[in-house]
Amino acid sequence: MERVVIKLTGKVFSPENVKTLTELARVITEFKRGRAKVAVVVGGGETARRYINMALEAGISLGWQDILGIGASRLNAMLFSAMLGDHAYYPVPTRIEDFIHAWNMNKIAVGGGLQPGQSSNAVAASLAELLNAELLVNATTVDGVYERDPRVEPNARILKELTIDDLKRVLMQSYTPGRYELIDPVALSIMERASLNVVFINAFKPYMLRSVLSGERTYGSWIKP
Repeated sequence: MERVVIKLTGKVFSPENVKTLTELARVITEFKRGRAKVAVVVGGGETARRYINMALEAGISLGWQDILGIGASRLNAMLFSAMLGDHAYYPVPTRIEDFIHAWNMNKIAVGGGLQPGQSSNAVAASLAELLNAELLVNATTVDGVYERDPRVEPNARILKELTIDDLKRVLMQSYTPGRYELIDPVALSIMERASLNVVFINAFKPYMLRSVLSGERTYGSWIKP
């Protein structure tokens, strides 16, 4: 496997998770040392939510809330780029063309949101489609896709393999700035039309990412294209 797009949840970007972020960066650079090409998209996390909530309280429009979230995601992208060192592409991409340019230069582009109304999950799915990636890794806050919300039902069963239609049946979420959870409808539609190979893993467990990049299917939930 040599062409991978990785989506990192913004929730991993916080002071208590620096070691986790450092390990994720190490896993990616180790994978990159071969012939592999990698692109990374990160979410805005708590920083985005803090600004979005302030904007909401001030009566600022959803469009501006999206722009604030995009700014936060790019700040997270700058941090993760610095962790990747010389492997990273600079500056942080602000257009899809920047990602493609970095890909062709054999550098790791780390970016966030690109435009209002589009989640970082949708950016990652679009990239995977445009770059003809062999795999889209969605590193989120849970070990995979569950039959029911594991935060509500701790005994919910993880689904190791499922179709897009299965995923649609599982997902119940809102589509507003800063509230994207596992995946949003736009990202889901791109995954479906492009027949992407997708795996959902836990970003807080870097060994899962290492396993997936090694070609193993031990962890996570795998979406059959």
